Amino acid sequence: MKPRLLQLLVCPVDRTPLDLIEWESGPSEISAEEIQKARRLGIEPAELSREIVTGVLVNRRQKIVYPIYRGIPRLLVFETGVSREFWRQYGGRIGRELPGFRAPSEGAMPGEEDVLRSFSTEWTNYGWDGRSYWGLTPEALHRSMDFLLDLGRTPVRGQRVLEVGIGIGSTADYVTRSNDCEMVGIDLSYAVDAAYKPFARNSLLHIVQASAFRVPFPDKAFDFVYSFGVLHHTFSTREAFRSISCLPRAGGRLFVWVYSPFDETRTMERRMLMRLENALRPIYWRLPTKLQTLALLPFLPLYRIHQALVRKKRGPEYVHYGWREAMHAARDRFTHRFAHRHDEEEVSGWFAEAGYGDLRFVTPRSAPDFVPTSFVACTGVEGTRQATAGCRSTDRVAAEGERV
Repeated sequence: MKPRLLQLLVCPVDRTPLDLIEWESGPSEISAEEIQKARRLGIEPAELSREIVTGVLVNRRQKIVYPIYRGIPRLLVFETGVSREFWRQYGGRIGRELPGFRAPSEGAMPGEEDVLRSFSTEWTNYGWDGRSYWGLTPEALHRSMDFLLDLGRTPVRGQRVLEVGIGIGSTADYVTRSNDCEMVGIDLSYAVDAAYKPFARNSLLHIVQASAFRVPFPDKAFDFVYSFGVLHHTFSTREAFRSISCLPRAGGRLFVWVYSPFDETRTMERRMLMRLENALRPIYWRLPTKLQTLALLPFLPLYRIHQALVRKKRGPEYVHYGWREAMHAARDRFTHRFAHRHDEEEVSGWFAEAGYGDLRFVTPRSAPDFVPTSFVACTGVEGTRQATAGCRSTDRVAAEGERV
């Protein structure tokens, strides 16, 4: 974590500013080009030239302590394996330096601990090597994201951007570097650790472990917020949307891409796969991780054969699956507790309800050949936040979760 990030964060419980206490930090290399970019963004380069590896973020009013562990602020409001390990290592020091302070204890939203486990396994075992990304070369995936986010028509140069669900981090890193913007990426899972290793050197990319339901940012903090393939993996896509819809400023943009029922019925092959998923996923997400791995092994040769056929048909933008990529794809299909599907009419209704106008959809646009069909066949909607738009509070979103 770089000191600059503190200016963007608030406590996810009550939205009050946080204090920073550093325990371990070191210099972070920042190039002359990055210094120029920072100044154009109104950021003092010194705030990006130090990396805080270990420390705490403190809500003094509530007497709550959040860990900074392995360089990443952990702003989840419920106990996790990492938070338990942090308190085991540093609980004594916290007791001496911050007597009476405690870890947050708000509880997870329905199913969040299951989602954290499955996505952590999926991404921490991915092993980013820059060779492939979701069955494409990274270059093709990045160009596809340029198309989806419509960055040619609506550039984000000089803006503050948030990615909800950073995954392995390559998209956030690419958007930051190619658009000269400041980026924050959040993820519920330990994907943040997998993203931090290759991309922490990007001085204008900040990585935070946080929930979409308890976002650690003030309302209207960003110029552009996007979420690709994430919100439908929560207990309620609509409630997750409502939570993040507060984050763009008036006149700012929000883009959301979620699974569509149409995408799973457009071919016989996909209809059969959907039936298989509906039968197996309710069983597989409950299995311990090791048993999940064993149960998925028979699917891996099928994924590799399928991807080889796709590459032959579609072109060099598609990569040959190794066993790692095949396992990643199988986990994504069969091991997540939630995988909701929503059409454009439903999602556009959420945008209108949240006070967004100028809605634009991905499906009518003419996609370049390298863009995967599913990217366009699913539901992608972008809107502009109106000046009169209101916002639901975090407490109301949490209350929805408690009623489920």
